[in-house]
Amino acid sequence: MKNSIKFCFALAAMLSVTRVAFSQNTLSSYDDLGRLELTSYVSDQIEYLPVVARNNLQSKLARAVNQYGLGGSTSNGRFIITPNVSVLSKNVIASAPASIAVVLDIGLFVGDGVSGTKFSSGSITAKGVGRTEAKAYINAFKQISPENKEFKRIIEQAKPKILEYYNTRCDFILNEAKVAAAQNKFDLALLHLTTIPEVSKDCYTQASALIPELYNQKIDNECLQKVNKARNAWATDPSSAGAAVAGKILASINPNASCYKDAVKLSKEIGNRMYELTDRKWDYILKQQELNAEVQKASLETTRELMNAYFSNQPQTIMYNVHGWW
Repeated sequence: MKNSIKFCFALAAMLSVTRVAFSQNTLSSYDDLGRLELTSYVSDQIEYLPVVARNNLQSKLARAVNQYGLGGSTSNGRFIITPNVSVLSKNVIASAPASIAVVLDIGLFVGDGVSGTKFSSGSITAKGVGRTEAKAYINAFKQISPENKEFKRIIEQAKPKILEYYNTRCDFILNEAKVAAAQNKFDLALLHLTTIPEVSKDCYTQASALIPELYNQKIDNECLQKVNKARNAWATDPSSAGAAVAGKILASINPNASCYKDAVKLSKEIGNRMYELTDRKWDYILKQQELNAEVQKASLETTRELMNAYFSNQPQTIMYNVHGWW
């Protein structure tokens, strides 16, 4: 009895991005401005800050920014919120066991971490008590929250300046994306475009027109690489094991890529040969693109998910310039 093995290609949705175009760049509502993004960054310039407290401060800032609606998809964002911590007082409380009490001046600064331009600043005085100095710091950092009036003031003061960057530097940003794409750095190119906030309406619209083009270049480039990789895997090991390796590679190819037909051709060649060798018939189910309103509506979310997936595990690589901020 012949066994039937189904070789399935994964369904991939082409990013047919549909965004609303506007004719003017205006500072509209709080919700619009909330679409801007900030990256939390704790500088090594902060002295005498325990490592565990430093890591806690980084996480605390990131959570506060995210709760405020300004959380970013990458640890390498251009615009940052960064703290400086000064100890106003530190005392040992005689108890069993002894505790440490600290009073901290937590300076908060928002700006362009690449150019080194500070947009806004302020400070929060916080008290913390703990059995160790690190725990005392961590308890003090709990007072950093999106509900804190000073935190809100610092963020709100910086927002228009972040928007101004996109409005006045749009051509430069778009060119950066094109240069990255020319170097086959398509994820980075798309990151440049998808981080442009919708409130920067003209620039957002121009980026929207460029995203499908660069995304198609991305999937075409990946398709060529995967077809070649699958062909090499099959040529190296023309057996059931080699077919499985090649098939897994081919199944990951986006059906909207220009070389998809080459993937189908190679799959058929492998299937025919496997039938000769094993007397097994392969049924090919090619799932094609469903171009409907729901796919188009989800296109922007799909793009952002792509960027999140790429950058979620990326280490910080930007050397931020915060010289003179405090």
